[in-house]
Amino acid sequence: MDSLLQQVMHRLEERKRTSTDVSFNQQVAPPSEQIFLRNGKVILRNISISLVKDLYSMEKTNAWVNWVLEGISYDVKFYFLINEQMVNFIPRMMILDWPILFVVDNESPVIASHNRIITRGEIAAKPDKSILVRYQKQFITDEAIDICNYKKIKIKIRTEENCIWRE
Repeated sequence: MDSLLQQVMHRLEERKRTSTDVSFNQQVAPPSEQIFLRNGKVILRNISISLVKDLYSMEKTNAWVNWVLEGISYDVKFYFLINEQMVNFIPRMMILDWPILFVVDNESPVIASHNRIITRGEIAAKPDKSILVRYQKQFITDEAIDICNYKKIKIKIRTEENCIWRE
């Protein structure tokens, strides 16, 4: 029995370290759930704005939405590769609370803050070259702006908390 448990633990540790790339295509059915059994990380390329909208709206008639939700139930870490123009189409709450990391140009994670005042310490803990989405009523300290400049963090200011299709 110990040998079986050890094999299972080894397989789970191996799964955490493995990843796969999947290309989104609305016209094609998503891959099988076997991907989630073998990989702890899924990088989804060619994301469309309609997929983000359907996912946020929990559109269960969309097979890709169901596939992503299934992956989340398997504790898969999703990385959605997007371009910078798409950032305004991502609801802020999705950036903050969903177990999906949006990444611009393969290197810049999209981040946000729950806090009304964004401080130096909070920004210092964020990855370099991130894109910070904040809404107009959030205040960012001068020291935090200095750290953003040092870490090459871009700041995108929204007039509302939501993305442009949620206004």
